[in-house]
Amino acid sequence: MKKISLVDTAYLKLREQMLRGELMPGTLLSENELAGEYDMSRTPIRHAISRLESEGYVISLKNRGVLVKEINGKVFLDLNEQLQSMLFYCFEVMKEPSREIHVNLESLVAHVEGQKSAEEMNDYLLYIEHYYLFMREVIKSLGNGVMLNTFDSFRDKLSMHSIVRFKLTPHIKHYNLIGINWNTLEALKRGDYSSAQEIVLSLTRVSKEEMLASGHF
Repeated sequence: MKKISLVDTAYLKLREQMLRGELMPGTLLSENELAGEYDMSRTPIRHAISRLESEGYVISLKNRGVLVKEINGKVFLDLNEQLQSMLFYCFEVMKEPSREIHVNLESLVAHVEGQKSAEEMNDYLLYIEHYYLFMREVIKSLGNGVMLNTFDSFRDKLSMHSIVRFKLTPHIKHYNLIGINWNTLEALKRGDYSSAQEIVLSLTRVSKEEMLASGHF
């Protein structure tokens, strides 16, 4: 088994802290502090930060240093529309008998149940994880690796935006996304792909309503 490099270790740790909301947007990153925390030199930290900057998670500001970058509302909605279009296409393909697309309904049920359990435990991070894993399972069913990789490339930014908004606005209700996956699941059980398409078309509307409620639009 190939040993993971120090750069990869630093990258994965930093990225995870951002995705979990432990390093919030606007946080100034210190190479010295991170090197001490991760028990490594500044060199792998510097390379990890450079990689994260190329992916849009941090930004270098002259005379200020490196800051954790905000995934703003416009970017979030743009990515959400991309996700919406991918799911819509998946259901369109499922209408074609010749394609014989079979989505793993047991896995979808598990993710919906996971969302329910996470809400009961007030674990929003886990809730969001199951929310997007449900959609990933749908996209995975097409067997299109390029499409799946595209989804994976922006899923974490969607999650990060949601987690940050949750932490900044604890006074409002955030657990309002389960209906989309639940209703989609019921439509798929019936083989009603047109209804599934109508449901996913509500993604952007629901996201806008939540952003308006939290004052982050």
